Amino acid sequence: MTDPMERLLDTRDELDRASQAFERAGQDRRPADGTDPSNQVTVSVSAEGHLKAVRIRAGWAQHLGATELGPAVLAAMTDAGAKFAVEWGTSLSDALDGPAPQTRPLPSFADSIAAGLDEVTTTAALASNDRASLEAMVETLEGMLGEIDTVSNEVEAVTSRTFAGRASGADVTVRLTGAGIISGVEVAESATRHHAANISRYILAAYDDALRQIASTRGVDQILEQSVFGELRRLSADPSALASRFRAL
Repeated sequence: MTDPMERLLDTRDELDRASQAFERAGQDRRPADGTDPSNQVTVSVSAEGHLKAVRIRAGWAQHLGATELGPAVLAAMTDAGAKFAVEWGTSLSDALDGPAPQTRPLPSFADSIAAGLDEVTTTAALASNDRASLEAMVETLEGMLGEIDTVSNEVEAVTSRTFAGRASGADVTVRLTGAGIISGVEVAESATRHHAANISRYILAAYDDALRQIASTRGVDQILEQSVFGELRRLSADPSALASRFRAL
């Protein structure tokens, strides 16, 4: 009969090799350009997925109506996203089909806690406070379990919000989700009277305004950092606070 621990370790190794393939695919990601179906709008997107440039052809009005320009920008972004997906899928396939990488050592959180406690307390002290320490650890775990739904709901609320960025000097609006994904581009008819290069500049300005709004709000990183998960991360880096929290002093 196969040893359950051996099966567990084999599964861990398979997951680690697969995760390395996904990581390499992400590292291979490159900037991409996207074009709308009318070929009048082209966008440049960074490897991180941020809009970096918008180029609108001077004669765009001969191919698109005034109300179609905003959706054309969104279509160009979708095209760039599709290219990202194809490139990422190809890179991932190559990584999975290639030689299996060496598995990485599995970091032990328990070991790191023990090492940290060892810096500020003694085995005798730990033994004399073992019940109190165990109760404190159980409290921490219960706190993590109790906050999972709350944190998940807060993260979902942030990512589902819409931020409307606006350009100064023109009626141009770019809408982003809380995750920074463009969900809409609106170019009013009055704004379409500007030169194509200026319209492109207004769209980028509206996009940057929406990004600033996202940055000024309580984001996912802040939510996690202010939760019990952030507390546990900070404790793991502070042996004295860790020992105090787990009543090992």
